[in-house]
Amino acid sequence: MLYVTTRSKNDVFTAPITLRQDRAGDGGLFVPFRLPVIDKEQLLGLRERSFGQNVADILELFFTTKLTGWEVEMAIGRYVFQVKNMNFRVLAVELWHNIDHDMDRCVRALAKRLHPDGDVIGAPSDWTQVAVRIALLFGVFGELMRSGQVSLDKKVNLAYSAGSFAGPMAAWYGREMGLPIDTIICGCNENGAVWDLLHRGELDAGASVTKTSTPEADQAVPRDLERLVCGACGQEEAVNFGWSCTEGTTYAPSSEIHQALRKGLFAAVVSQVRVHTIIPSVYHTNRYILDLYGALAYGALMDYRSRTGKSTMTLLMSEKSPRCQAQAICAIMGISELELKKRIAEV
Repeated sequence: MLYVTTRSKNDVFTAPITLRQDRAGDGGLFVPFRLPVIDKEQLLGLRERSFGQNVADILELFFTTKLTGWEVEMAIGRYVFQVKNMNFRVLAVELWHNIDHDMDRCVRALAKRLHPDGDVIGAPSDWTQVAVRIALLFGVFGELMRSGQVSLDKKVNLAYSAGSFAGPMAAWYGREMGLPIDTIICGCNENGAVWDLLHRGELDAGASVTKTSTPEADQAVPRDLERLVCGACGQEEAVNFGWSCTEGTTYAPSSEIHQALRKGLFAAVVSQVRVHTIIPSVYHTNRYILDLYGALAYGALMDYRSRTGKSTMTLLMSEKSPRCQAQAICAIMGISELELKKRIAEV
């Protein structure tokens, strides 16, 4: 696959460059020159292949890797994710079943397999992080279709913590590629840049950042919002967005552009106080322990349902085990770390 950037179509880049660099010389993020679309027959075929093979097939589209399903499973494990059935038409999709209890380990492991130098020093490149999430999402849908929990005829919502916006952006690409995804729901903490852009129609790129108990979402401008602006509104608008970010000014798109950005997306601000209330409440009603970022996503989902009245089946995307934030979770729930591990294992 060939790539351009969010800010220009003048130069074309190969996949190995996107694996090595975060941005091109023009300052733009890498995006596919032409995003592949998976037809219905191919989507139905997801049910017939293993999780690892589905992940490998999508990575092949993006990087021409020649990875096999077996190699994917060797890198990240055969049972990297589990699905837990919560109440109120919510499925918790846990993508953190590895020794680090964190999906980032899967991203790093696959990035190492993909990298042309055979290794990754530091964090994987920006596009790699999004592309691997897209591939994992196809793997998840294949398993859920095989088990009958999801079908092509009935779309589902996805709920994420906003974070760097890599997760929601992967879902946006997945939907464009053909996955049966309806609304992508984003939970922001007090640093509500995604909410500001989607609901107020402006974003203060120079805003100060408030420190919270969910530091990965403590961002004035989540990185992958630029990809959303480019994908939904075109490169010219992405240049305007990028200029505002560079200058630290307020980005305020036109009404038409704002509507295009909002299509199929919903965001809510979930305060730290509310996060600390959601976690014990969800355990009481569902016997399920959310991590801090999962609580952001869950809170946003509840706000979406309250505002729209819709109860569409929703996949709550969980990238970290509560064990990664054991001290904070235990303090919120008033239990010991030993008890936390026991409750996680019982779910």
